[in-house]
Amino acid sequence: MVSAALFNYATVSYLAAMILYISYLAFRKEGIGKAASIVTYSGLGIQTTALVLRWIESYQMGIGRAPLTNLYESLVFFTWSTVLIYVIVEIKYKTRAFGAFVLPLAFLALAFIHVTPGMAKEITPLMPALQSDWLFYHVLVSFFGYAAFGIAFAVSMIYLLLDMQDRGPAVNLYAAFGILLVNVALGYGLAAAGLKVWFWFWIGALMLAWFIYLIVAGAKHKHQVYLFWSFCVSLAAGILIAMGVDYLLLEDLPPGEGFKQHLFESTFLSDHVLVVVLCWAAVLGLFWVVWMQGPRFRDVLKQYLPSLDQLDDVTYRMIAIGWPLLTAGIVTGAVWANSAWGTYWSWDPKETWSLITWVVYTLYLHSRYVRGWKGVQMAVISAVGFLAVIFTYLGVNLVLSGLHSYGGV
Repeated sequence: MVSAALFNYATVSYLAAMILYISYLAFRKEGIGKAASIVTYSGLGIQTTALVLRWIESYQMGIGRAPLTNLYESLVFFTWSTVLIYVIVEIKYKTRAFGAFVLPLAFLALAFIHVTPGMAKEITPLMPALQSDWLFYHVLVSFFGYAAFGIAFAVSMIYLLLDMQDRGPAVNLYAAFGILLVNVALGYGLAAAGLKVWFWFWIGALMLAWFIYLIVAGAKHKHQVYLFWSFCVSLAAGILIAMGVDYLLLEDLPPGEGFKQHLFESTFLSDHVLVVVLCWAAVLGLFWVVWMQGPRFRDVLKQYLPSLDQLDDVTYRMIAIGWPLLTAGIVTGAVWANSAWGTYWSWDPKETWSLITWVVYTLYLHSRYVRGWKGVQMAVISAVGFLAVIFTYLGVNLVLSGLHSYGGV
């Protein structure tokens, strides 16, 4: 199909734009920045054409549906909407520095769908339960909301880095290493004993306590906030690297099984103890490098970015746009669910995590409007909210099962 070839060209365009935006920060050449913007606009145009062609191709095949149904199409649309909103932000605020954070997200999302084995890329008819006009409205508003939250997350991470005064004592890092190692050992032990659910309950409670502490006292304890920033960056990079290694090392999948059934089996869930130890050593090493090099990266970014107040304003505006879109997505999804399955709400994992995400961003807006919070606490809430978005969108599909599993790999 012509649309598939264009998606490949868009992926290459975003890769080139990512390299150019990062080079723009590294070499401080305005010409490189302009080239990055031109390549980004071109990639967006190519991807827009590809989406329209895929829609037309579905009608030519007698199916006639919007390209928004499976994981492949939803990732493509999420990437397109994220780049679209980024381009608007770049033009409005006249800064290209955000591109070094947003374009890697766009490229990695498109690259993921090209390399993941077992991902359905064909245009197929919807199952009868899902054949409804509500599909278009539900997915459209949900993914524009996700895209707005993605931009808010990128800006929030920049804010947390620029607001950092110094790394703080190394004891903070060593304490984080110790807590991580204790929880890893506990997790493997409970999993071997068949008590995995208690491990995740403990981890969830621990993370919630840390988030509440950062939200309440983050402005006074910026060393802990910087540790949180390092954790988020290391987590994102570590997961992507591990998934890439899994893909390269996994042999032919058994018949009827997809990539998600074997996720992390070649790395963190390997049968070889040495492999597992090396994987966690790599995680700790990555965490250390990010924590150590953050101040240097901050000094580079300060030359290109607007003030902290403007960064805070961009985050707020993105969330103020994304929250009503997410709300509309939940409402239209409930109406669609009622027409498909006869119930507005069934506490399906994706429904539950959508509600959790909605609560986090509601907390953000409530804190902004009622408590008058700005700055560090708001950036932390924004980051936590997008972590919930990622798990709602990908984590549920790759890890859990439920009524939304049709969108998985």
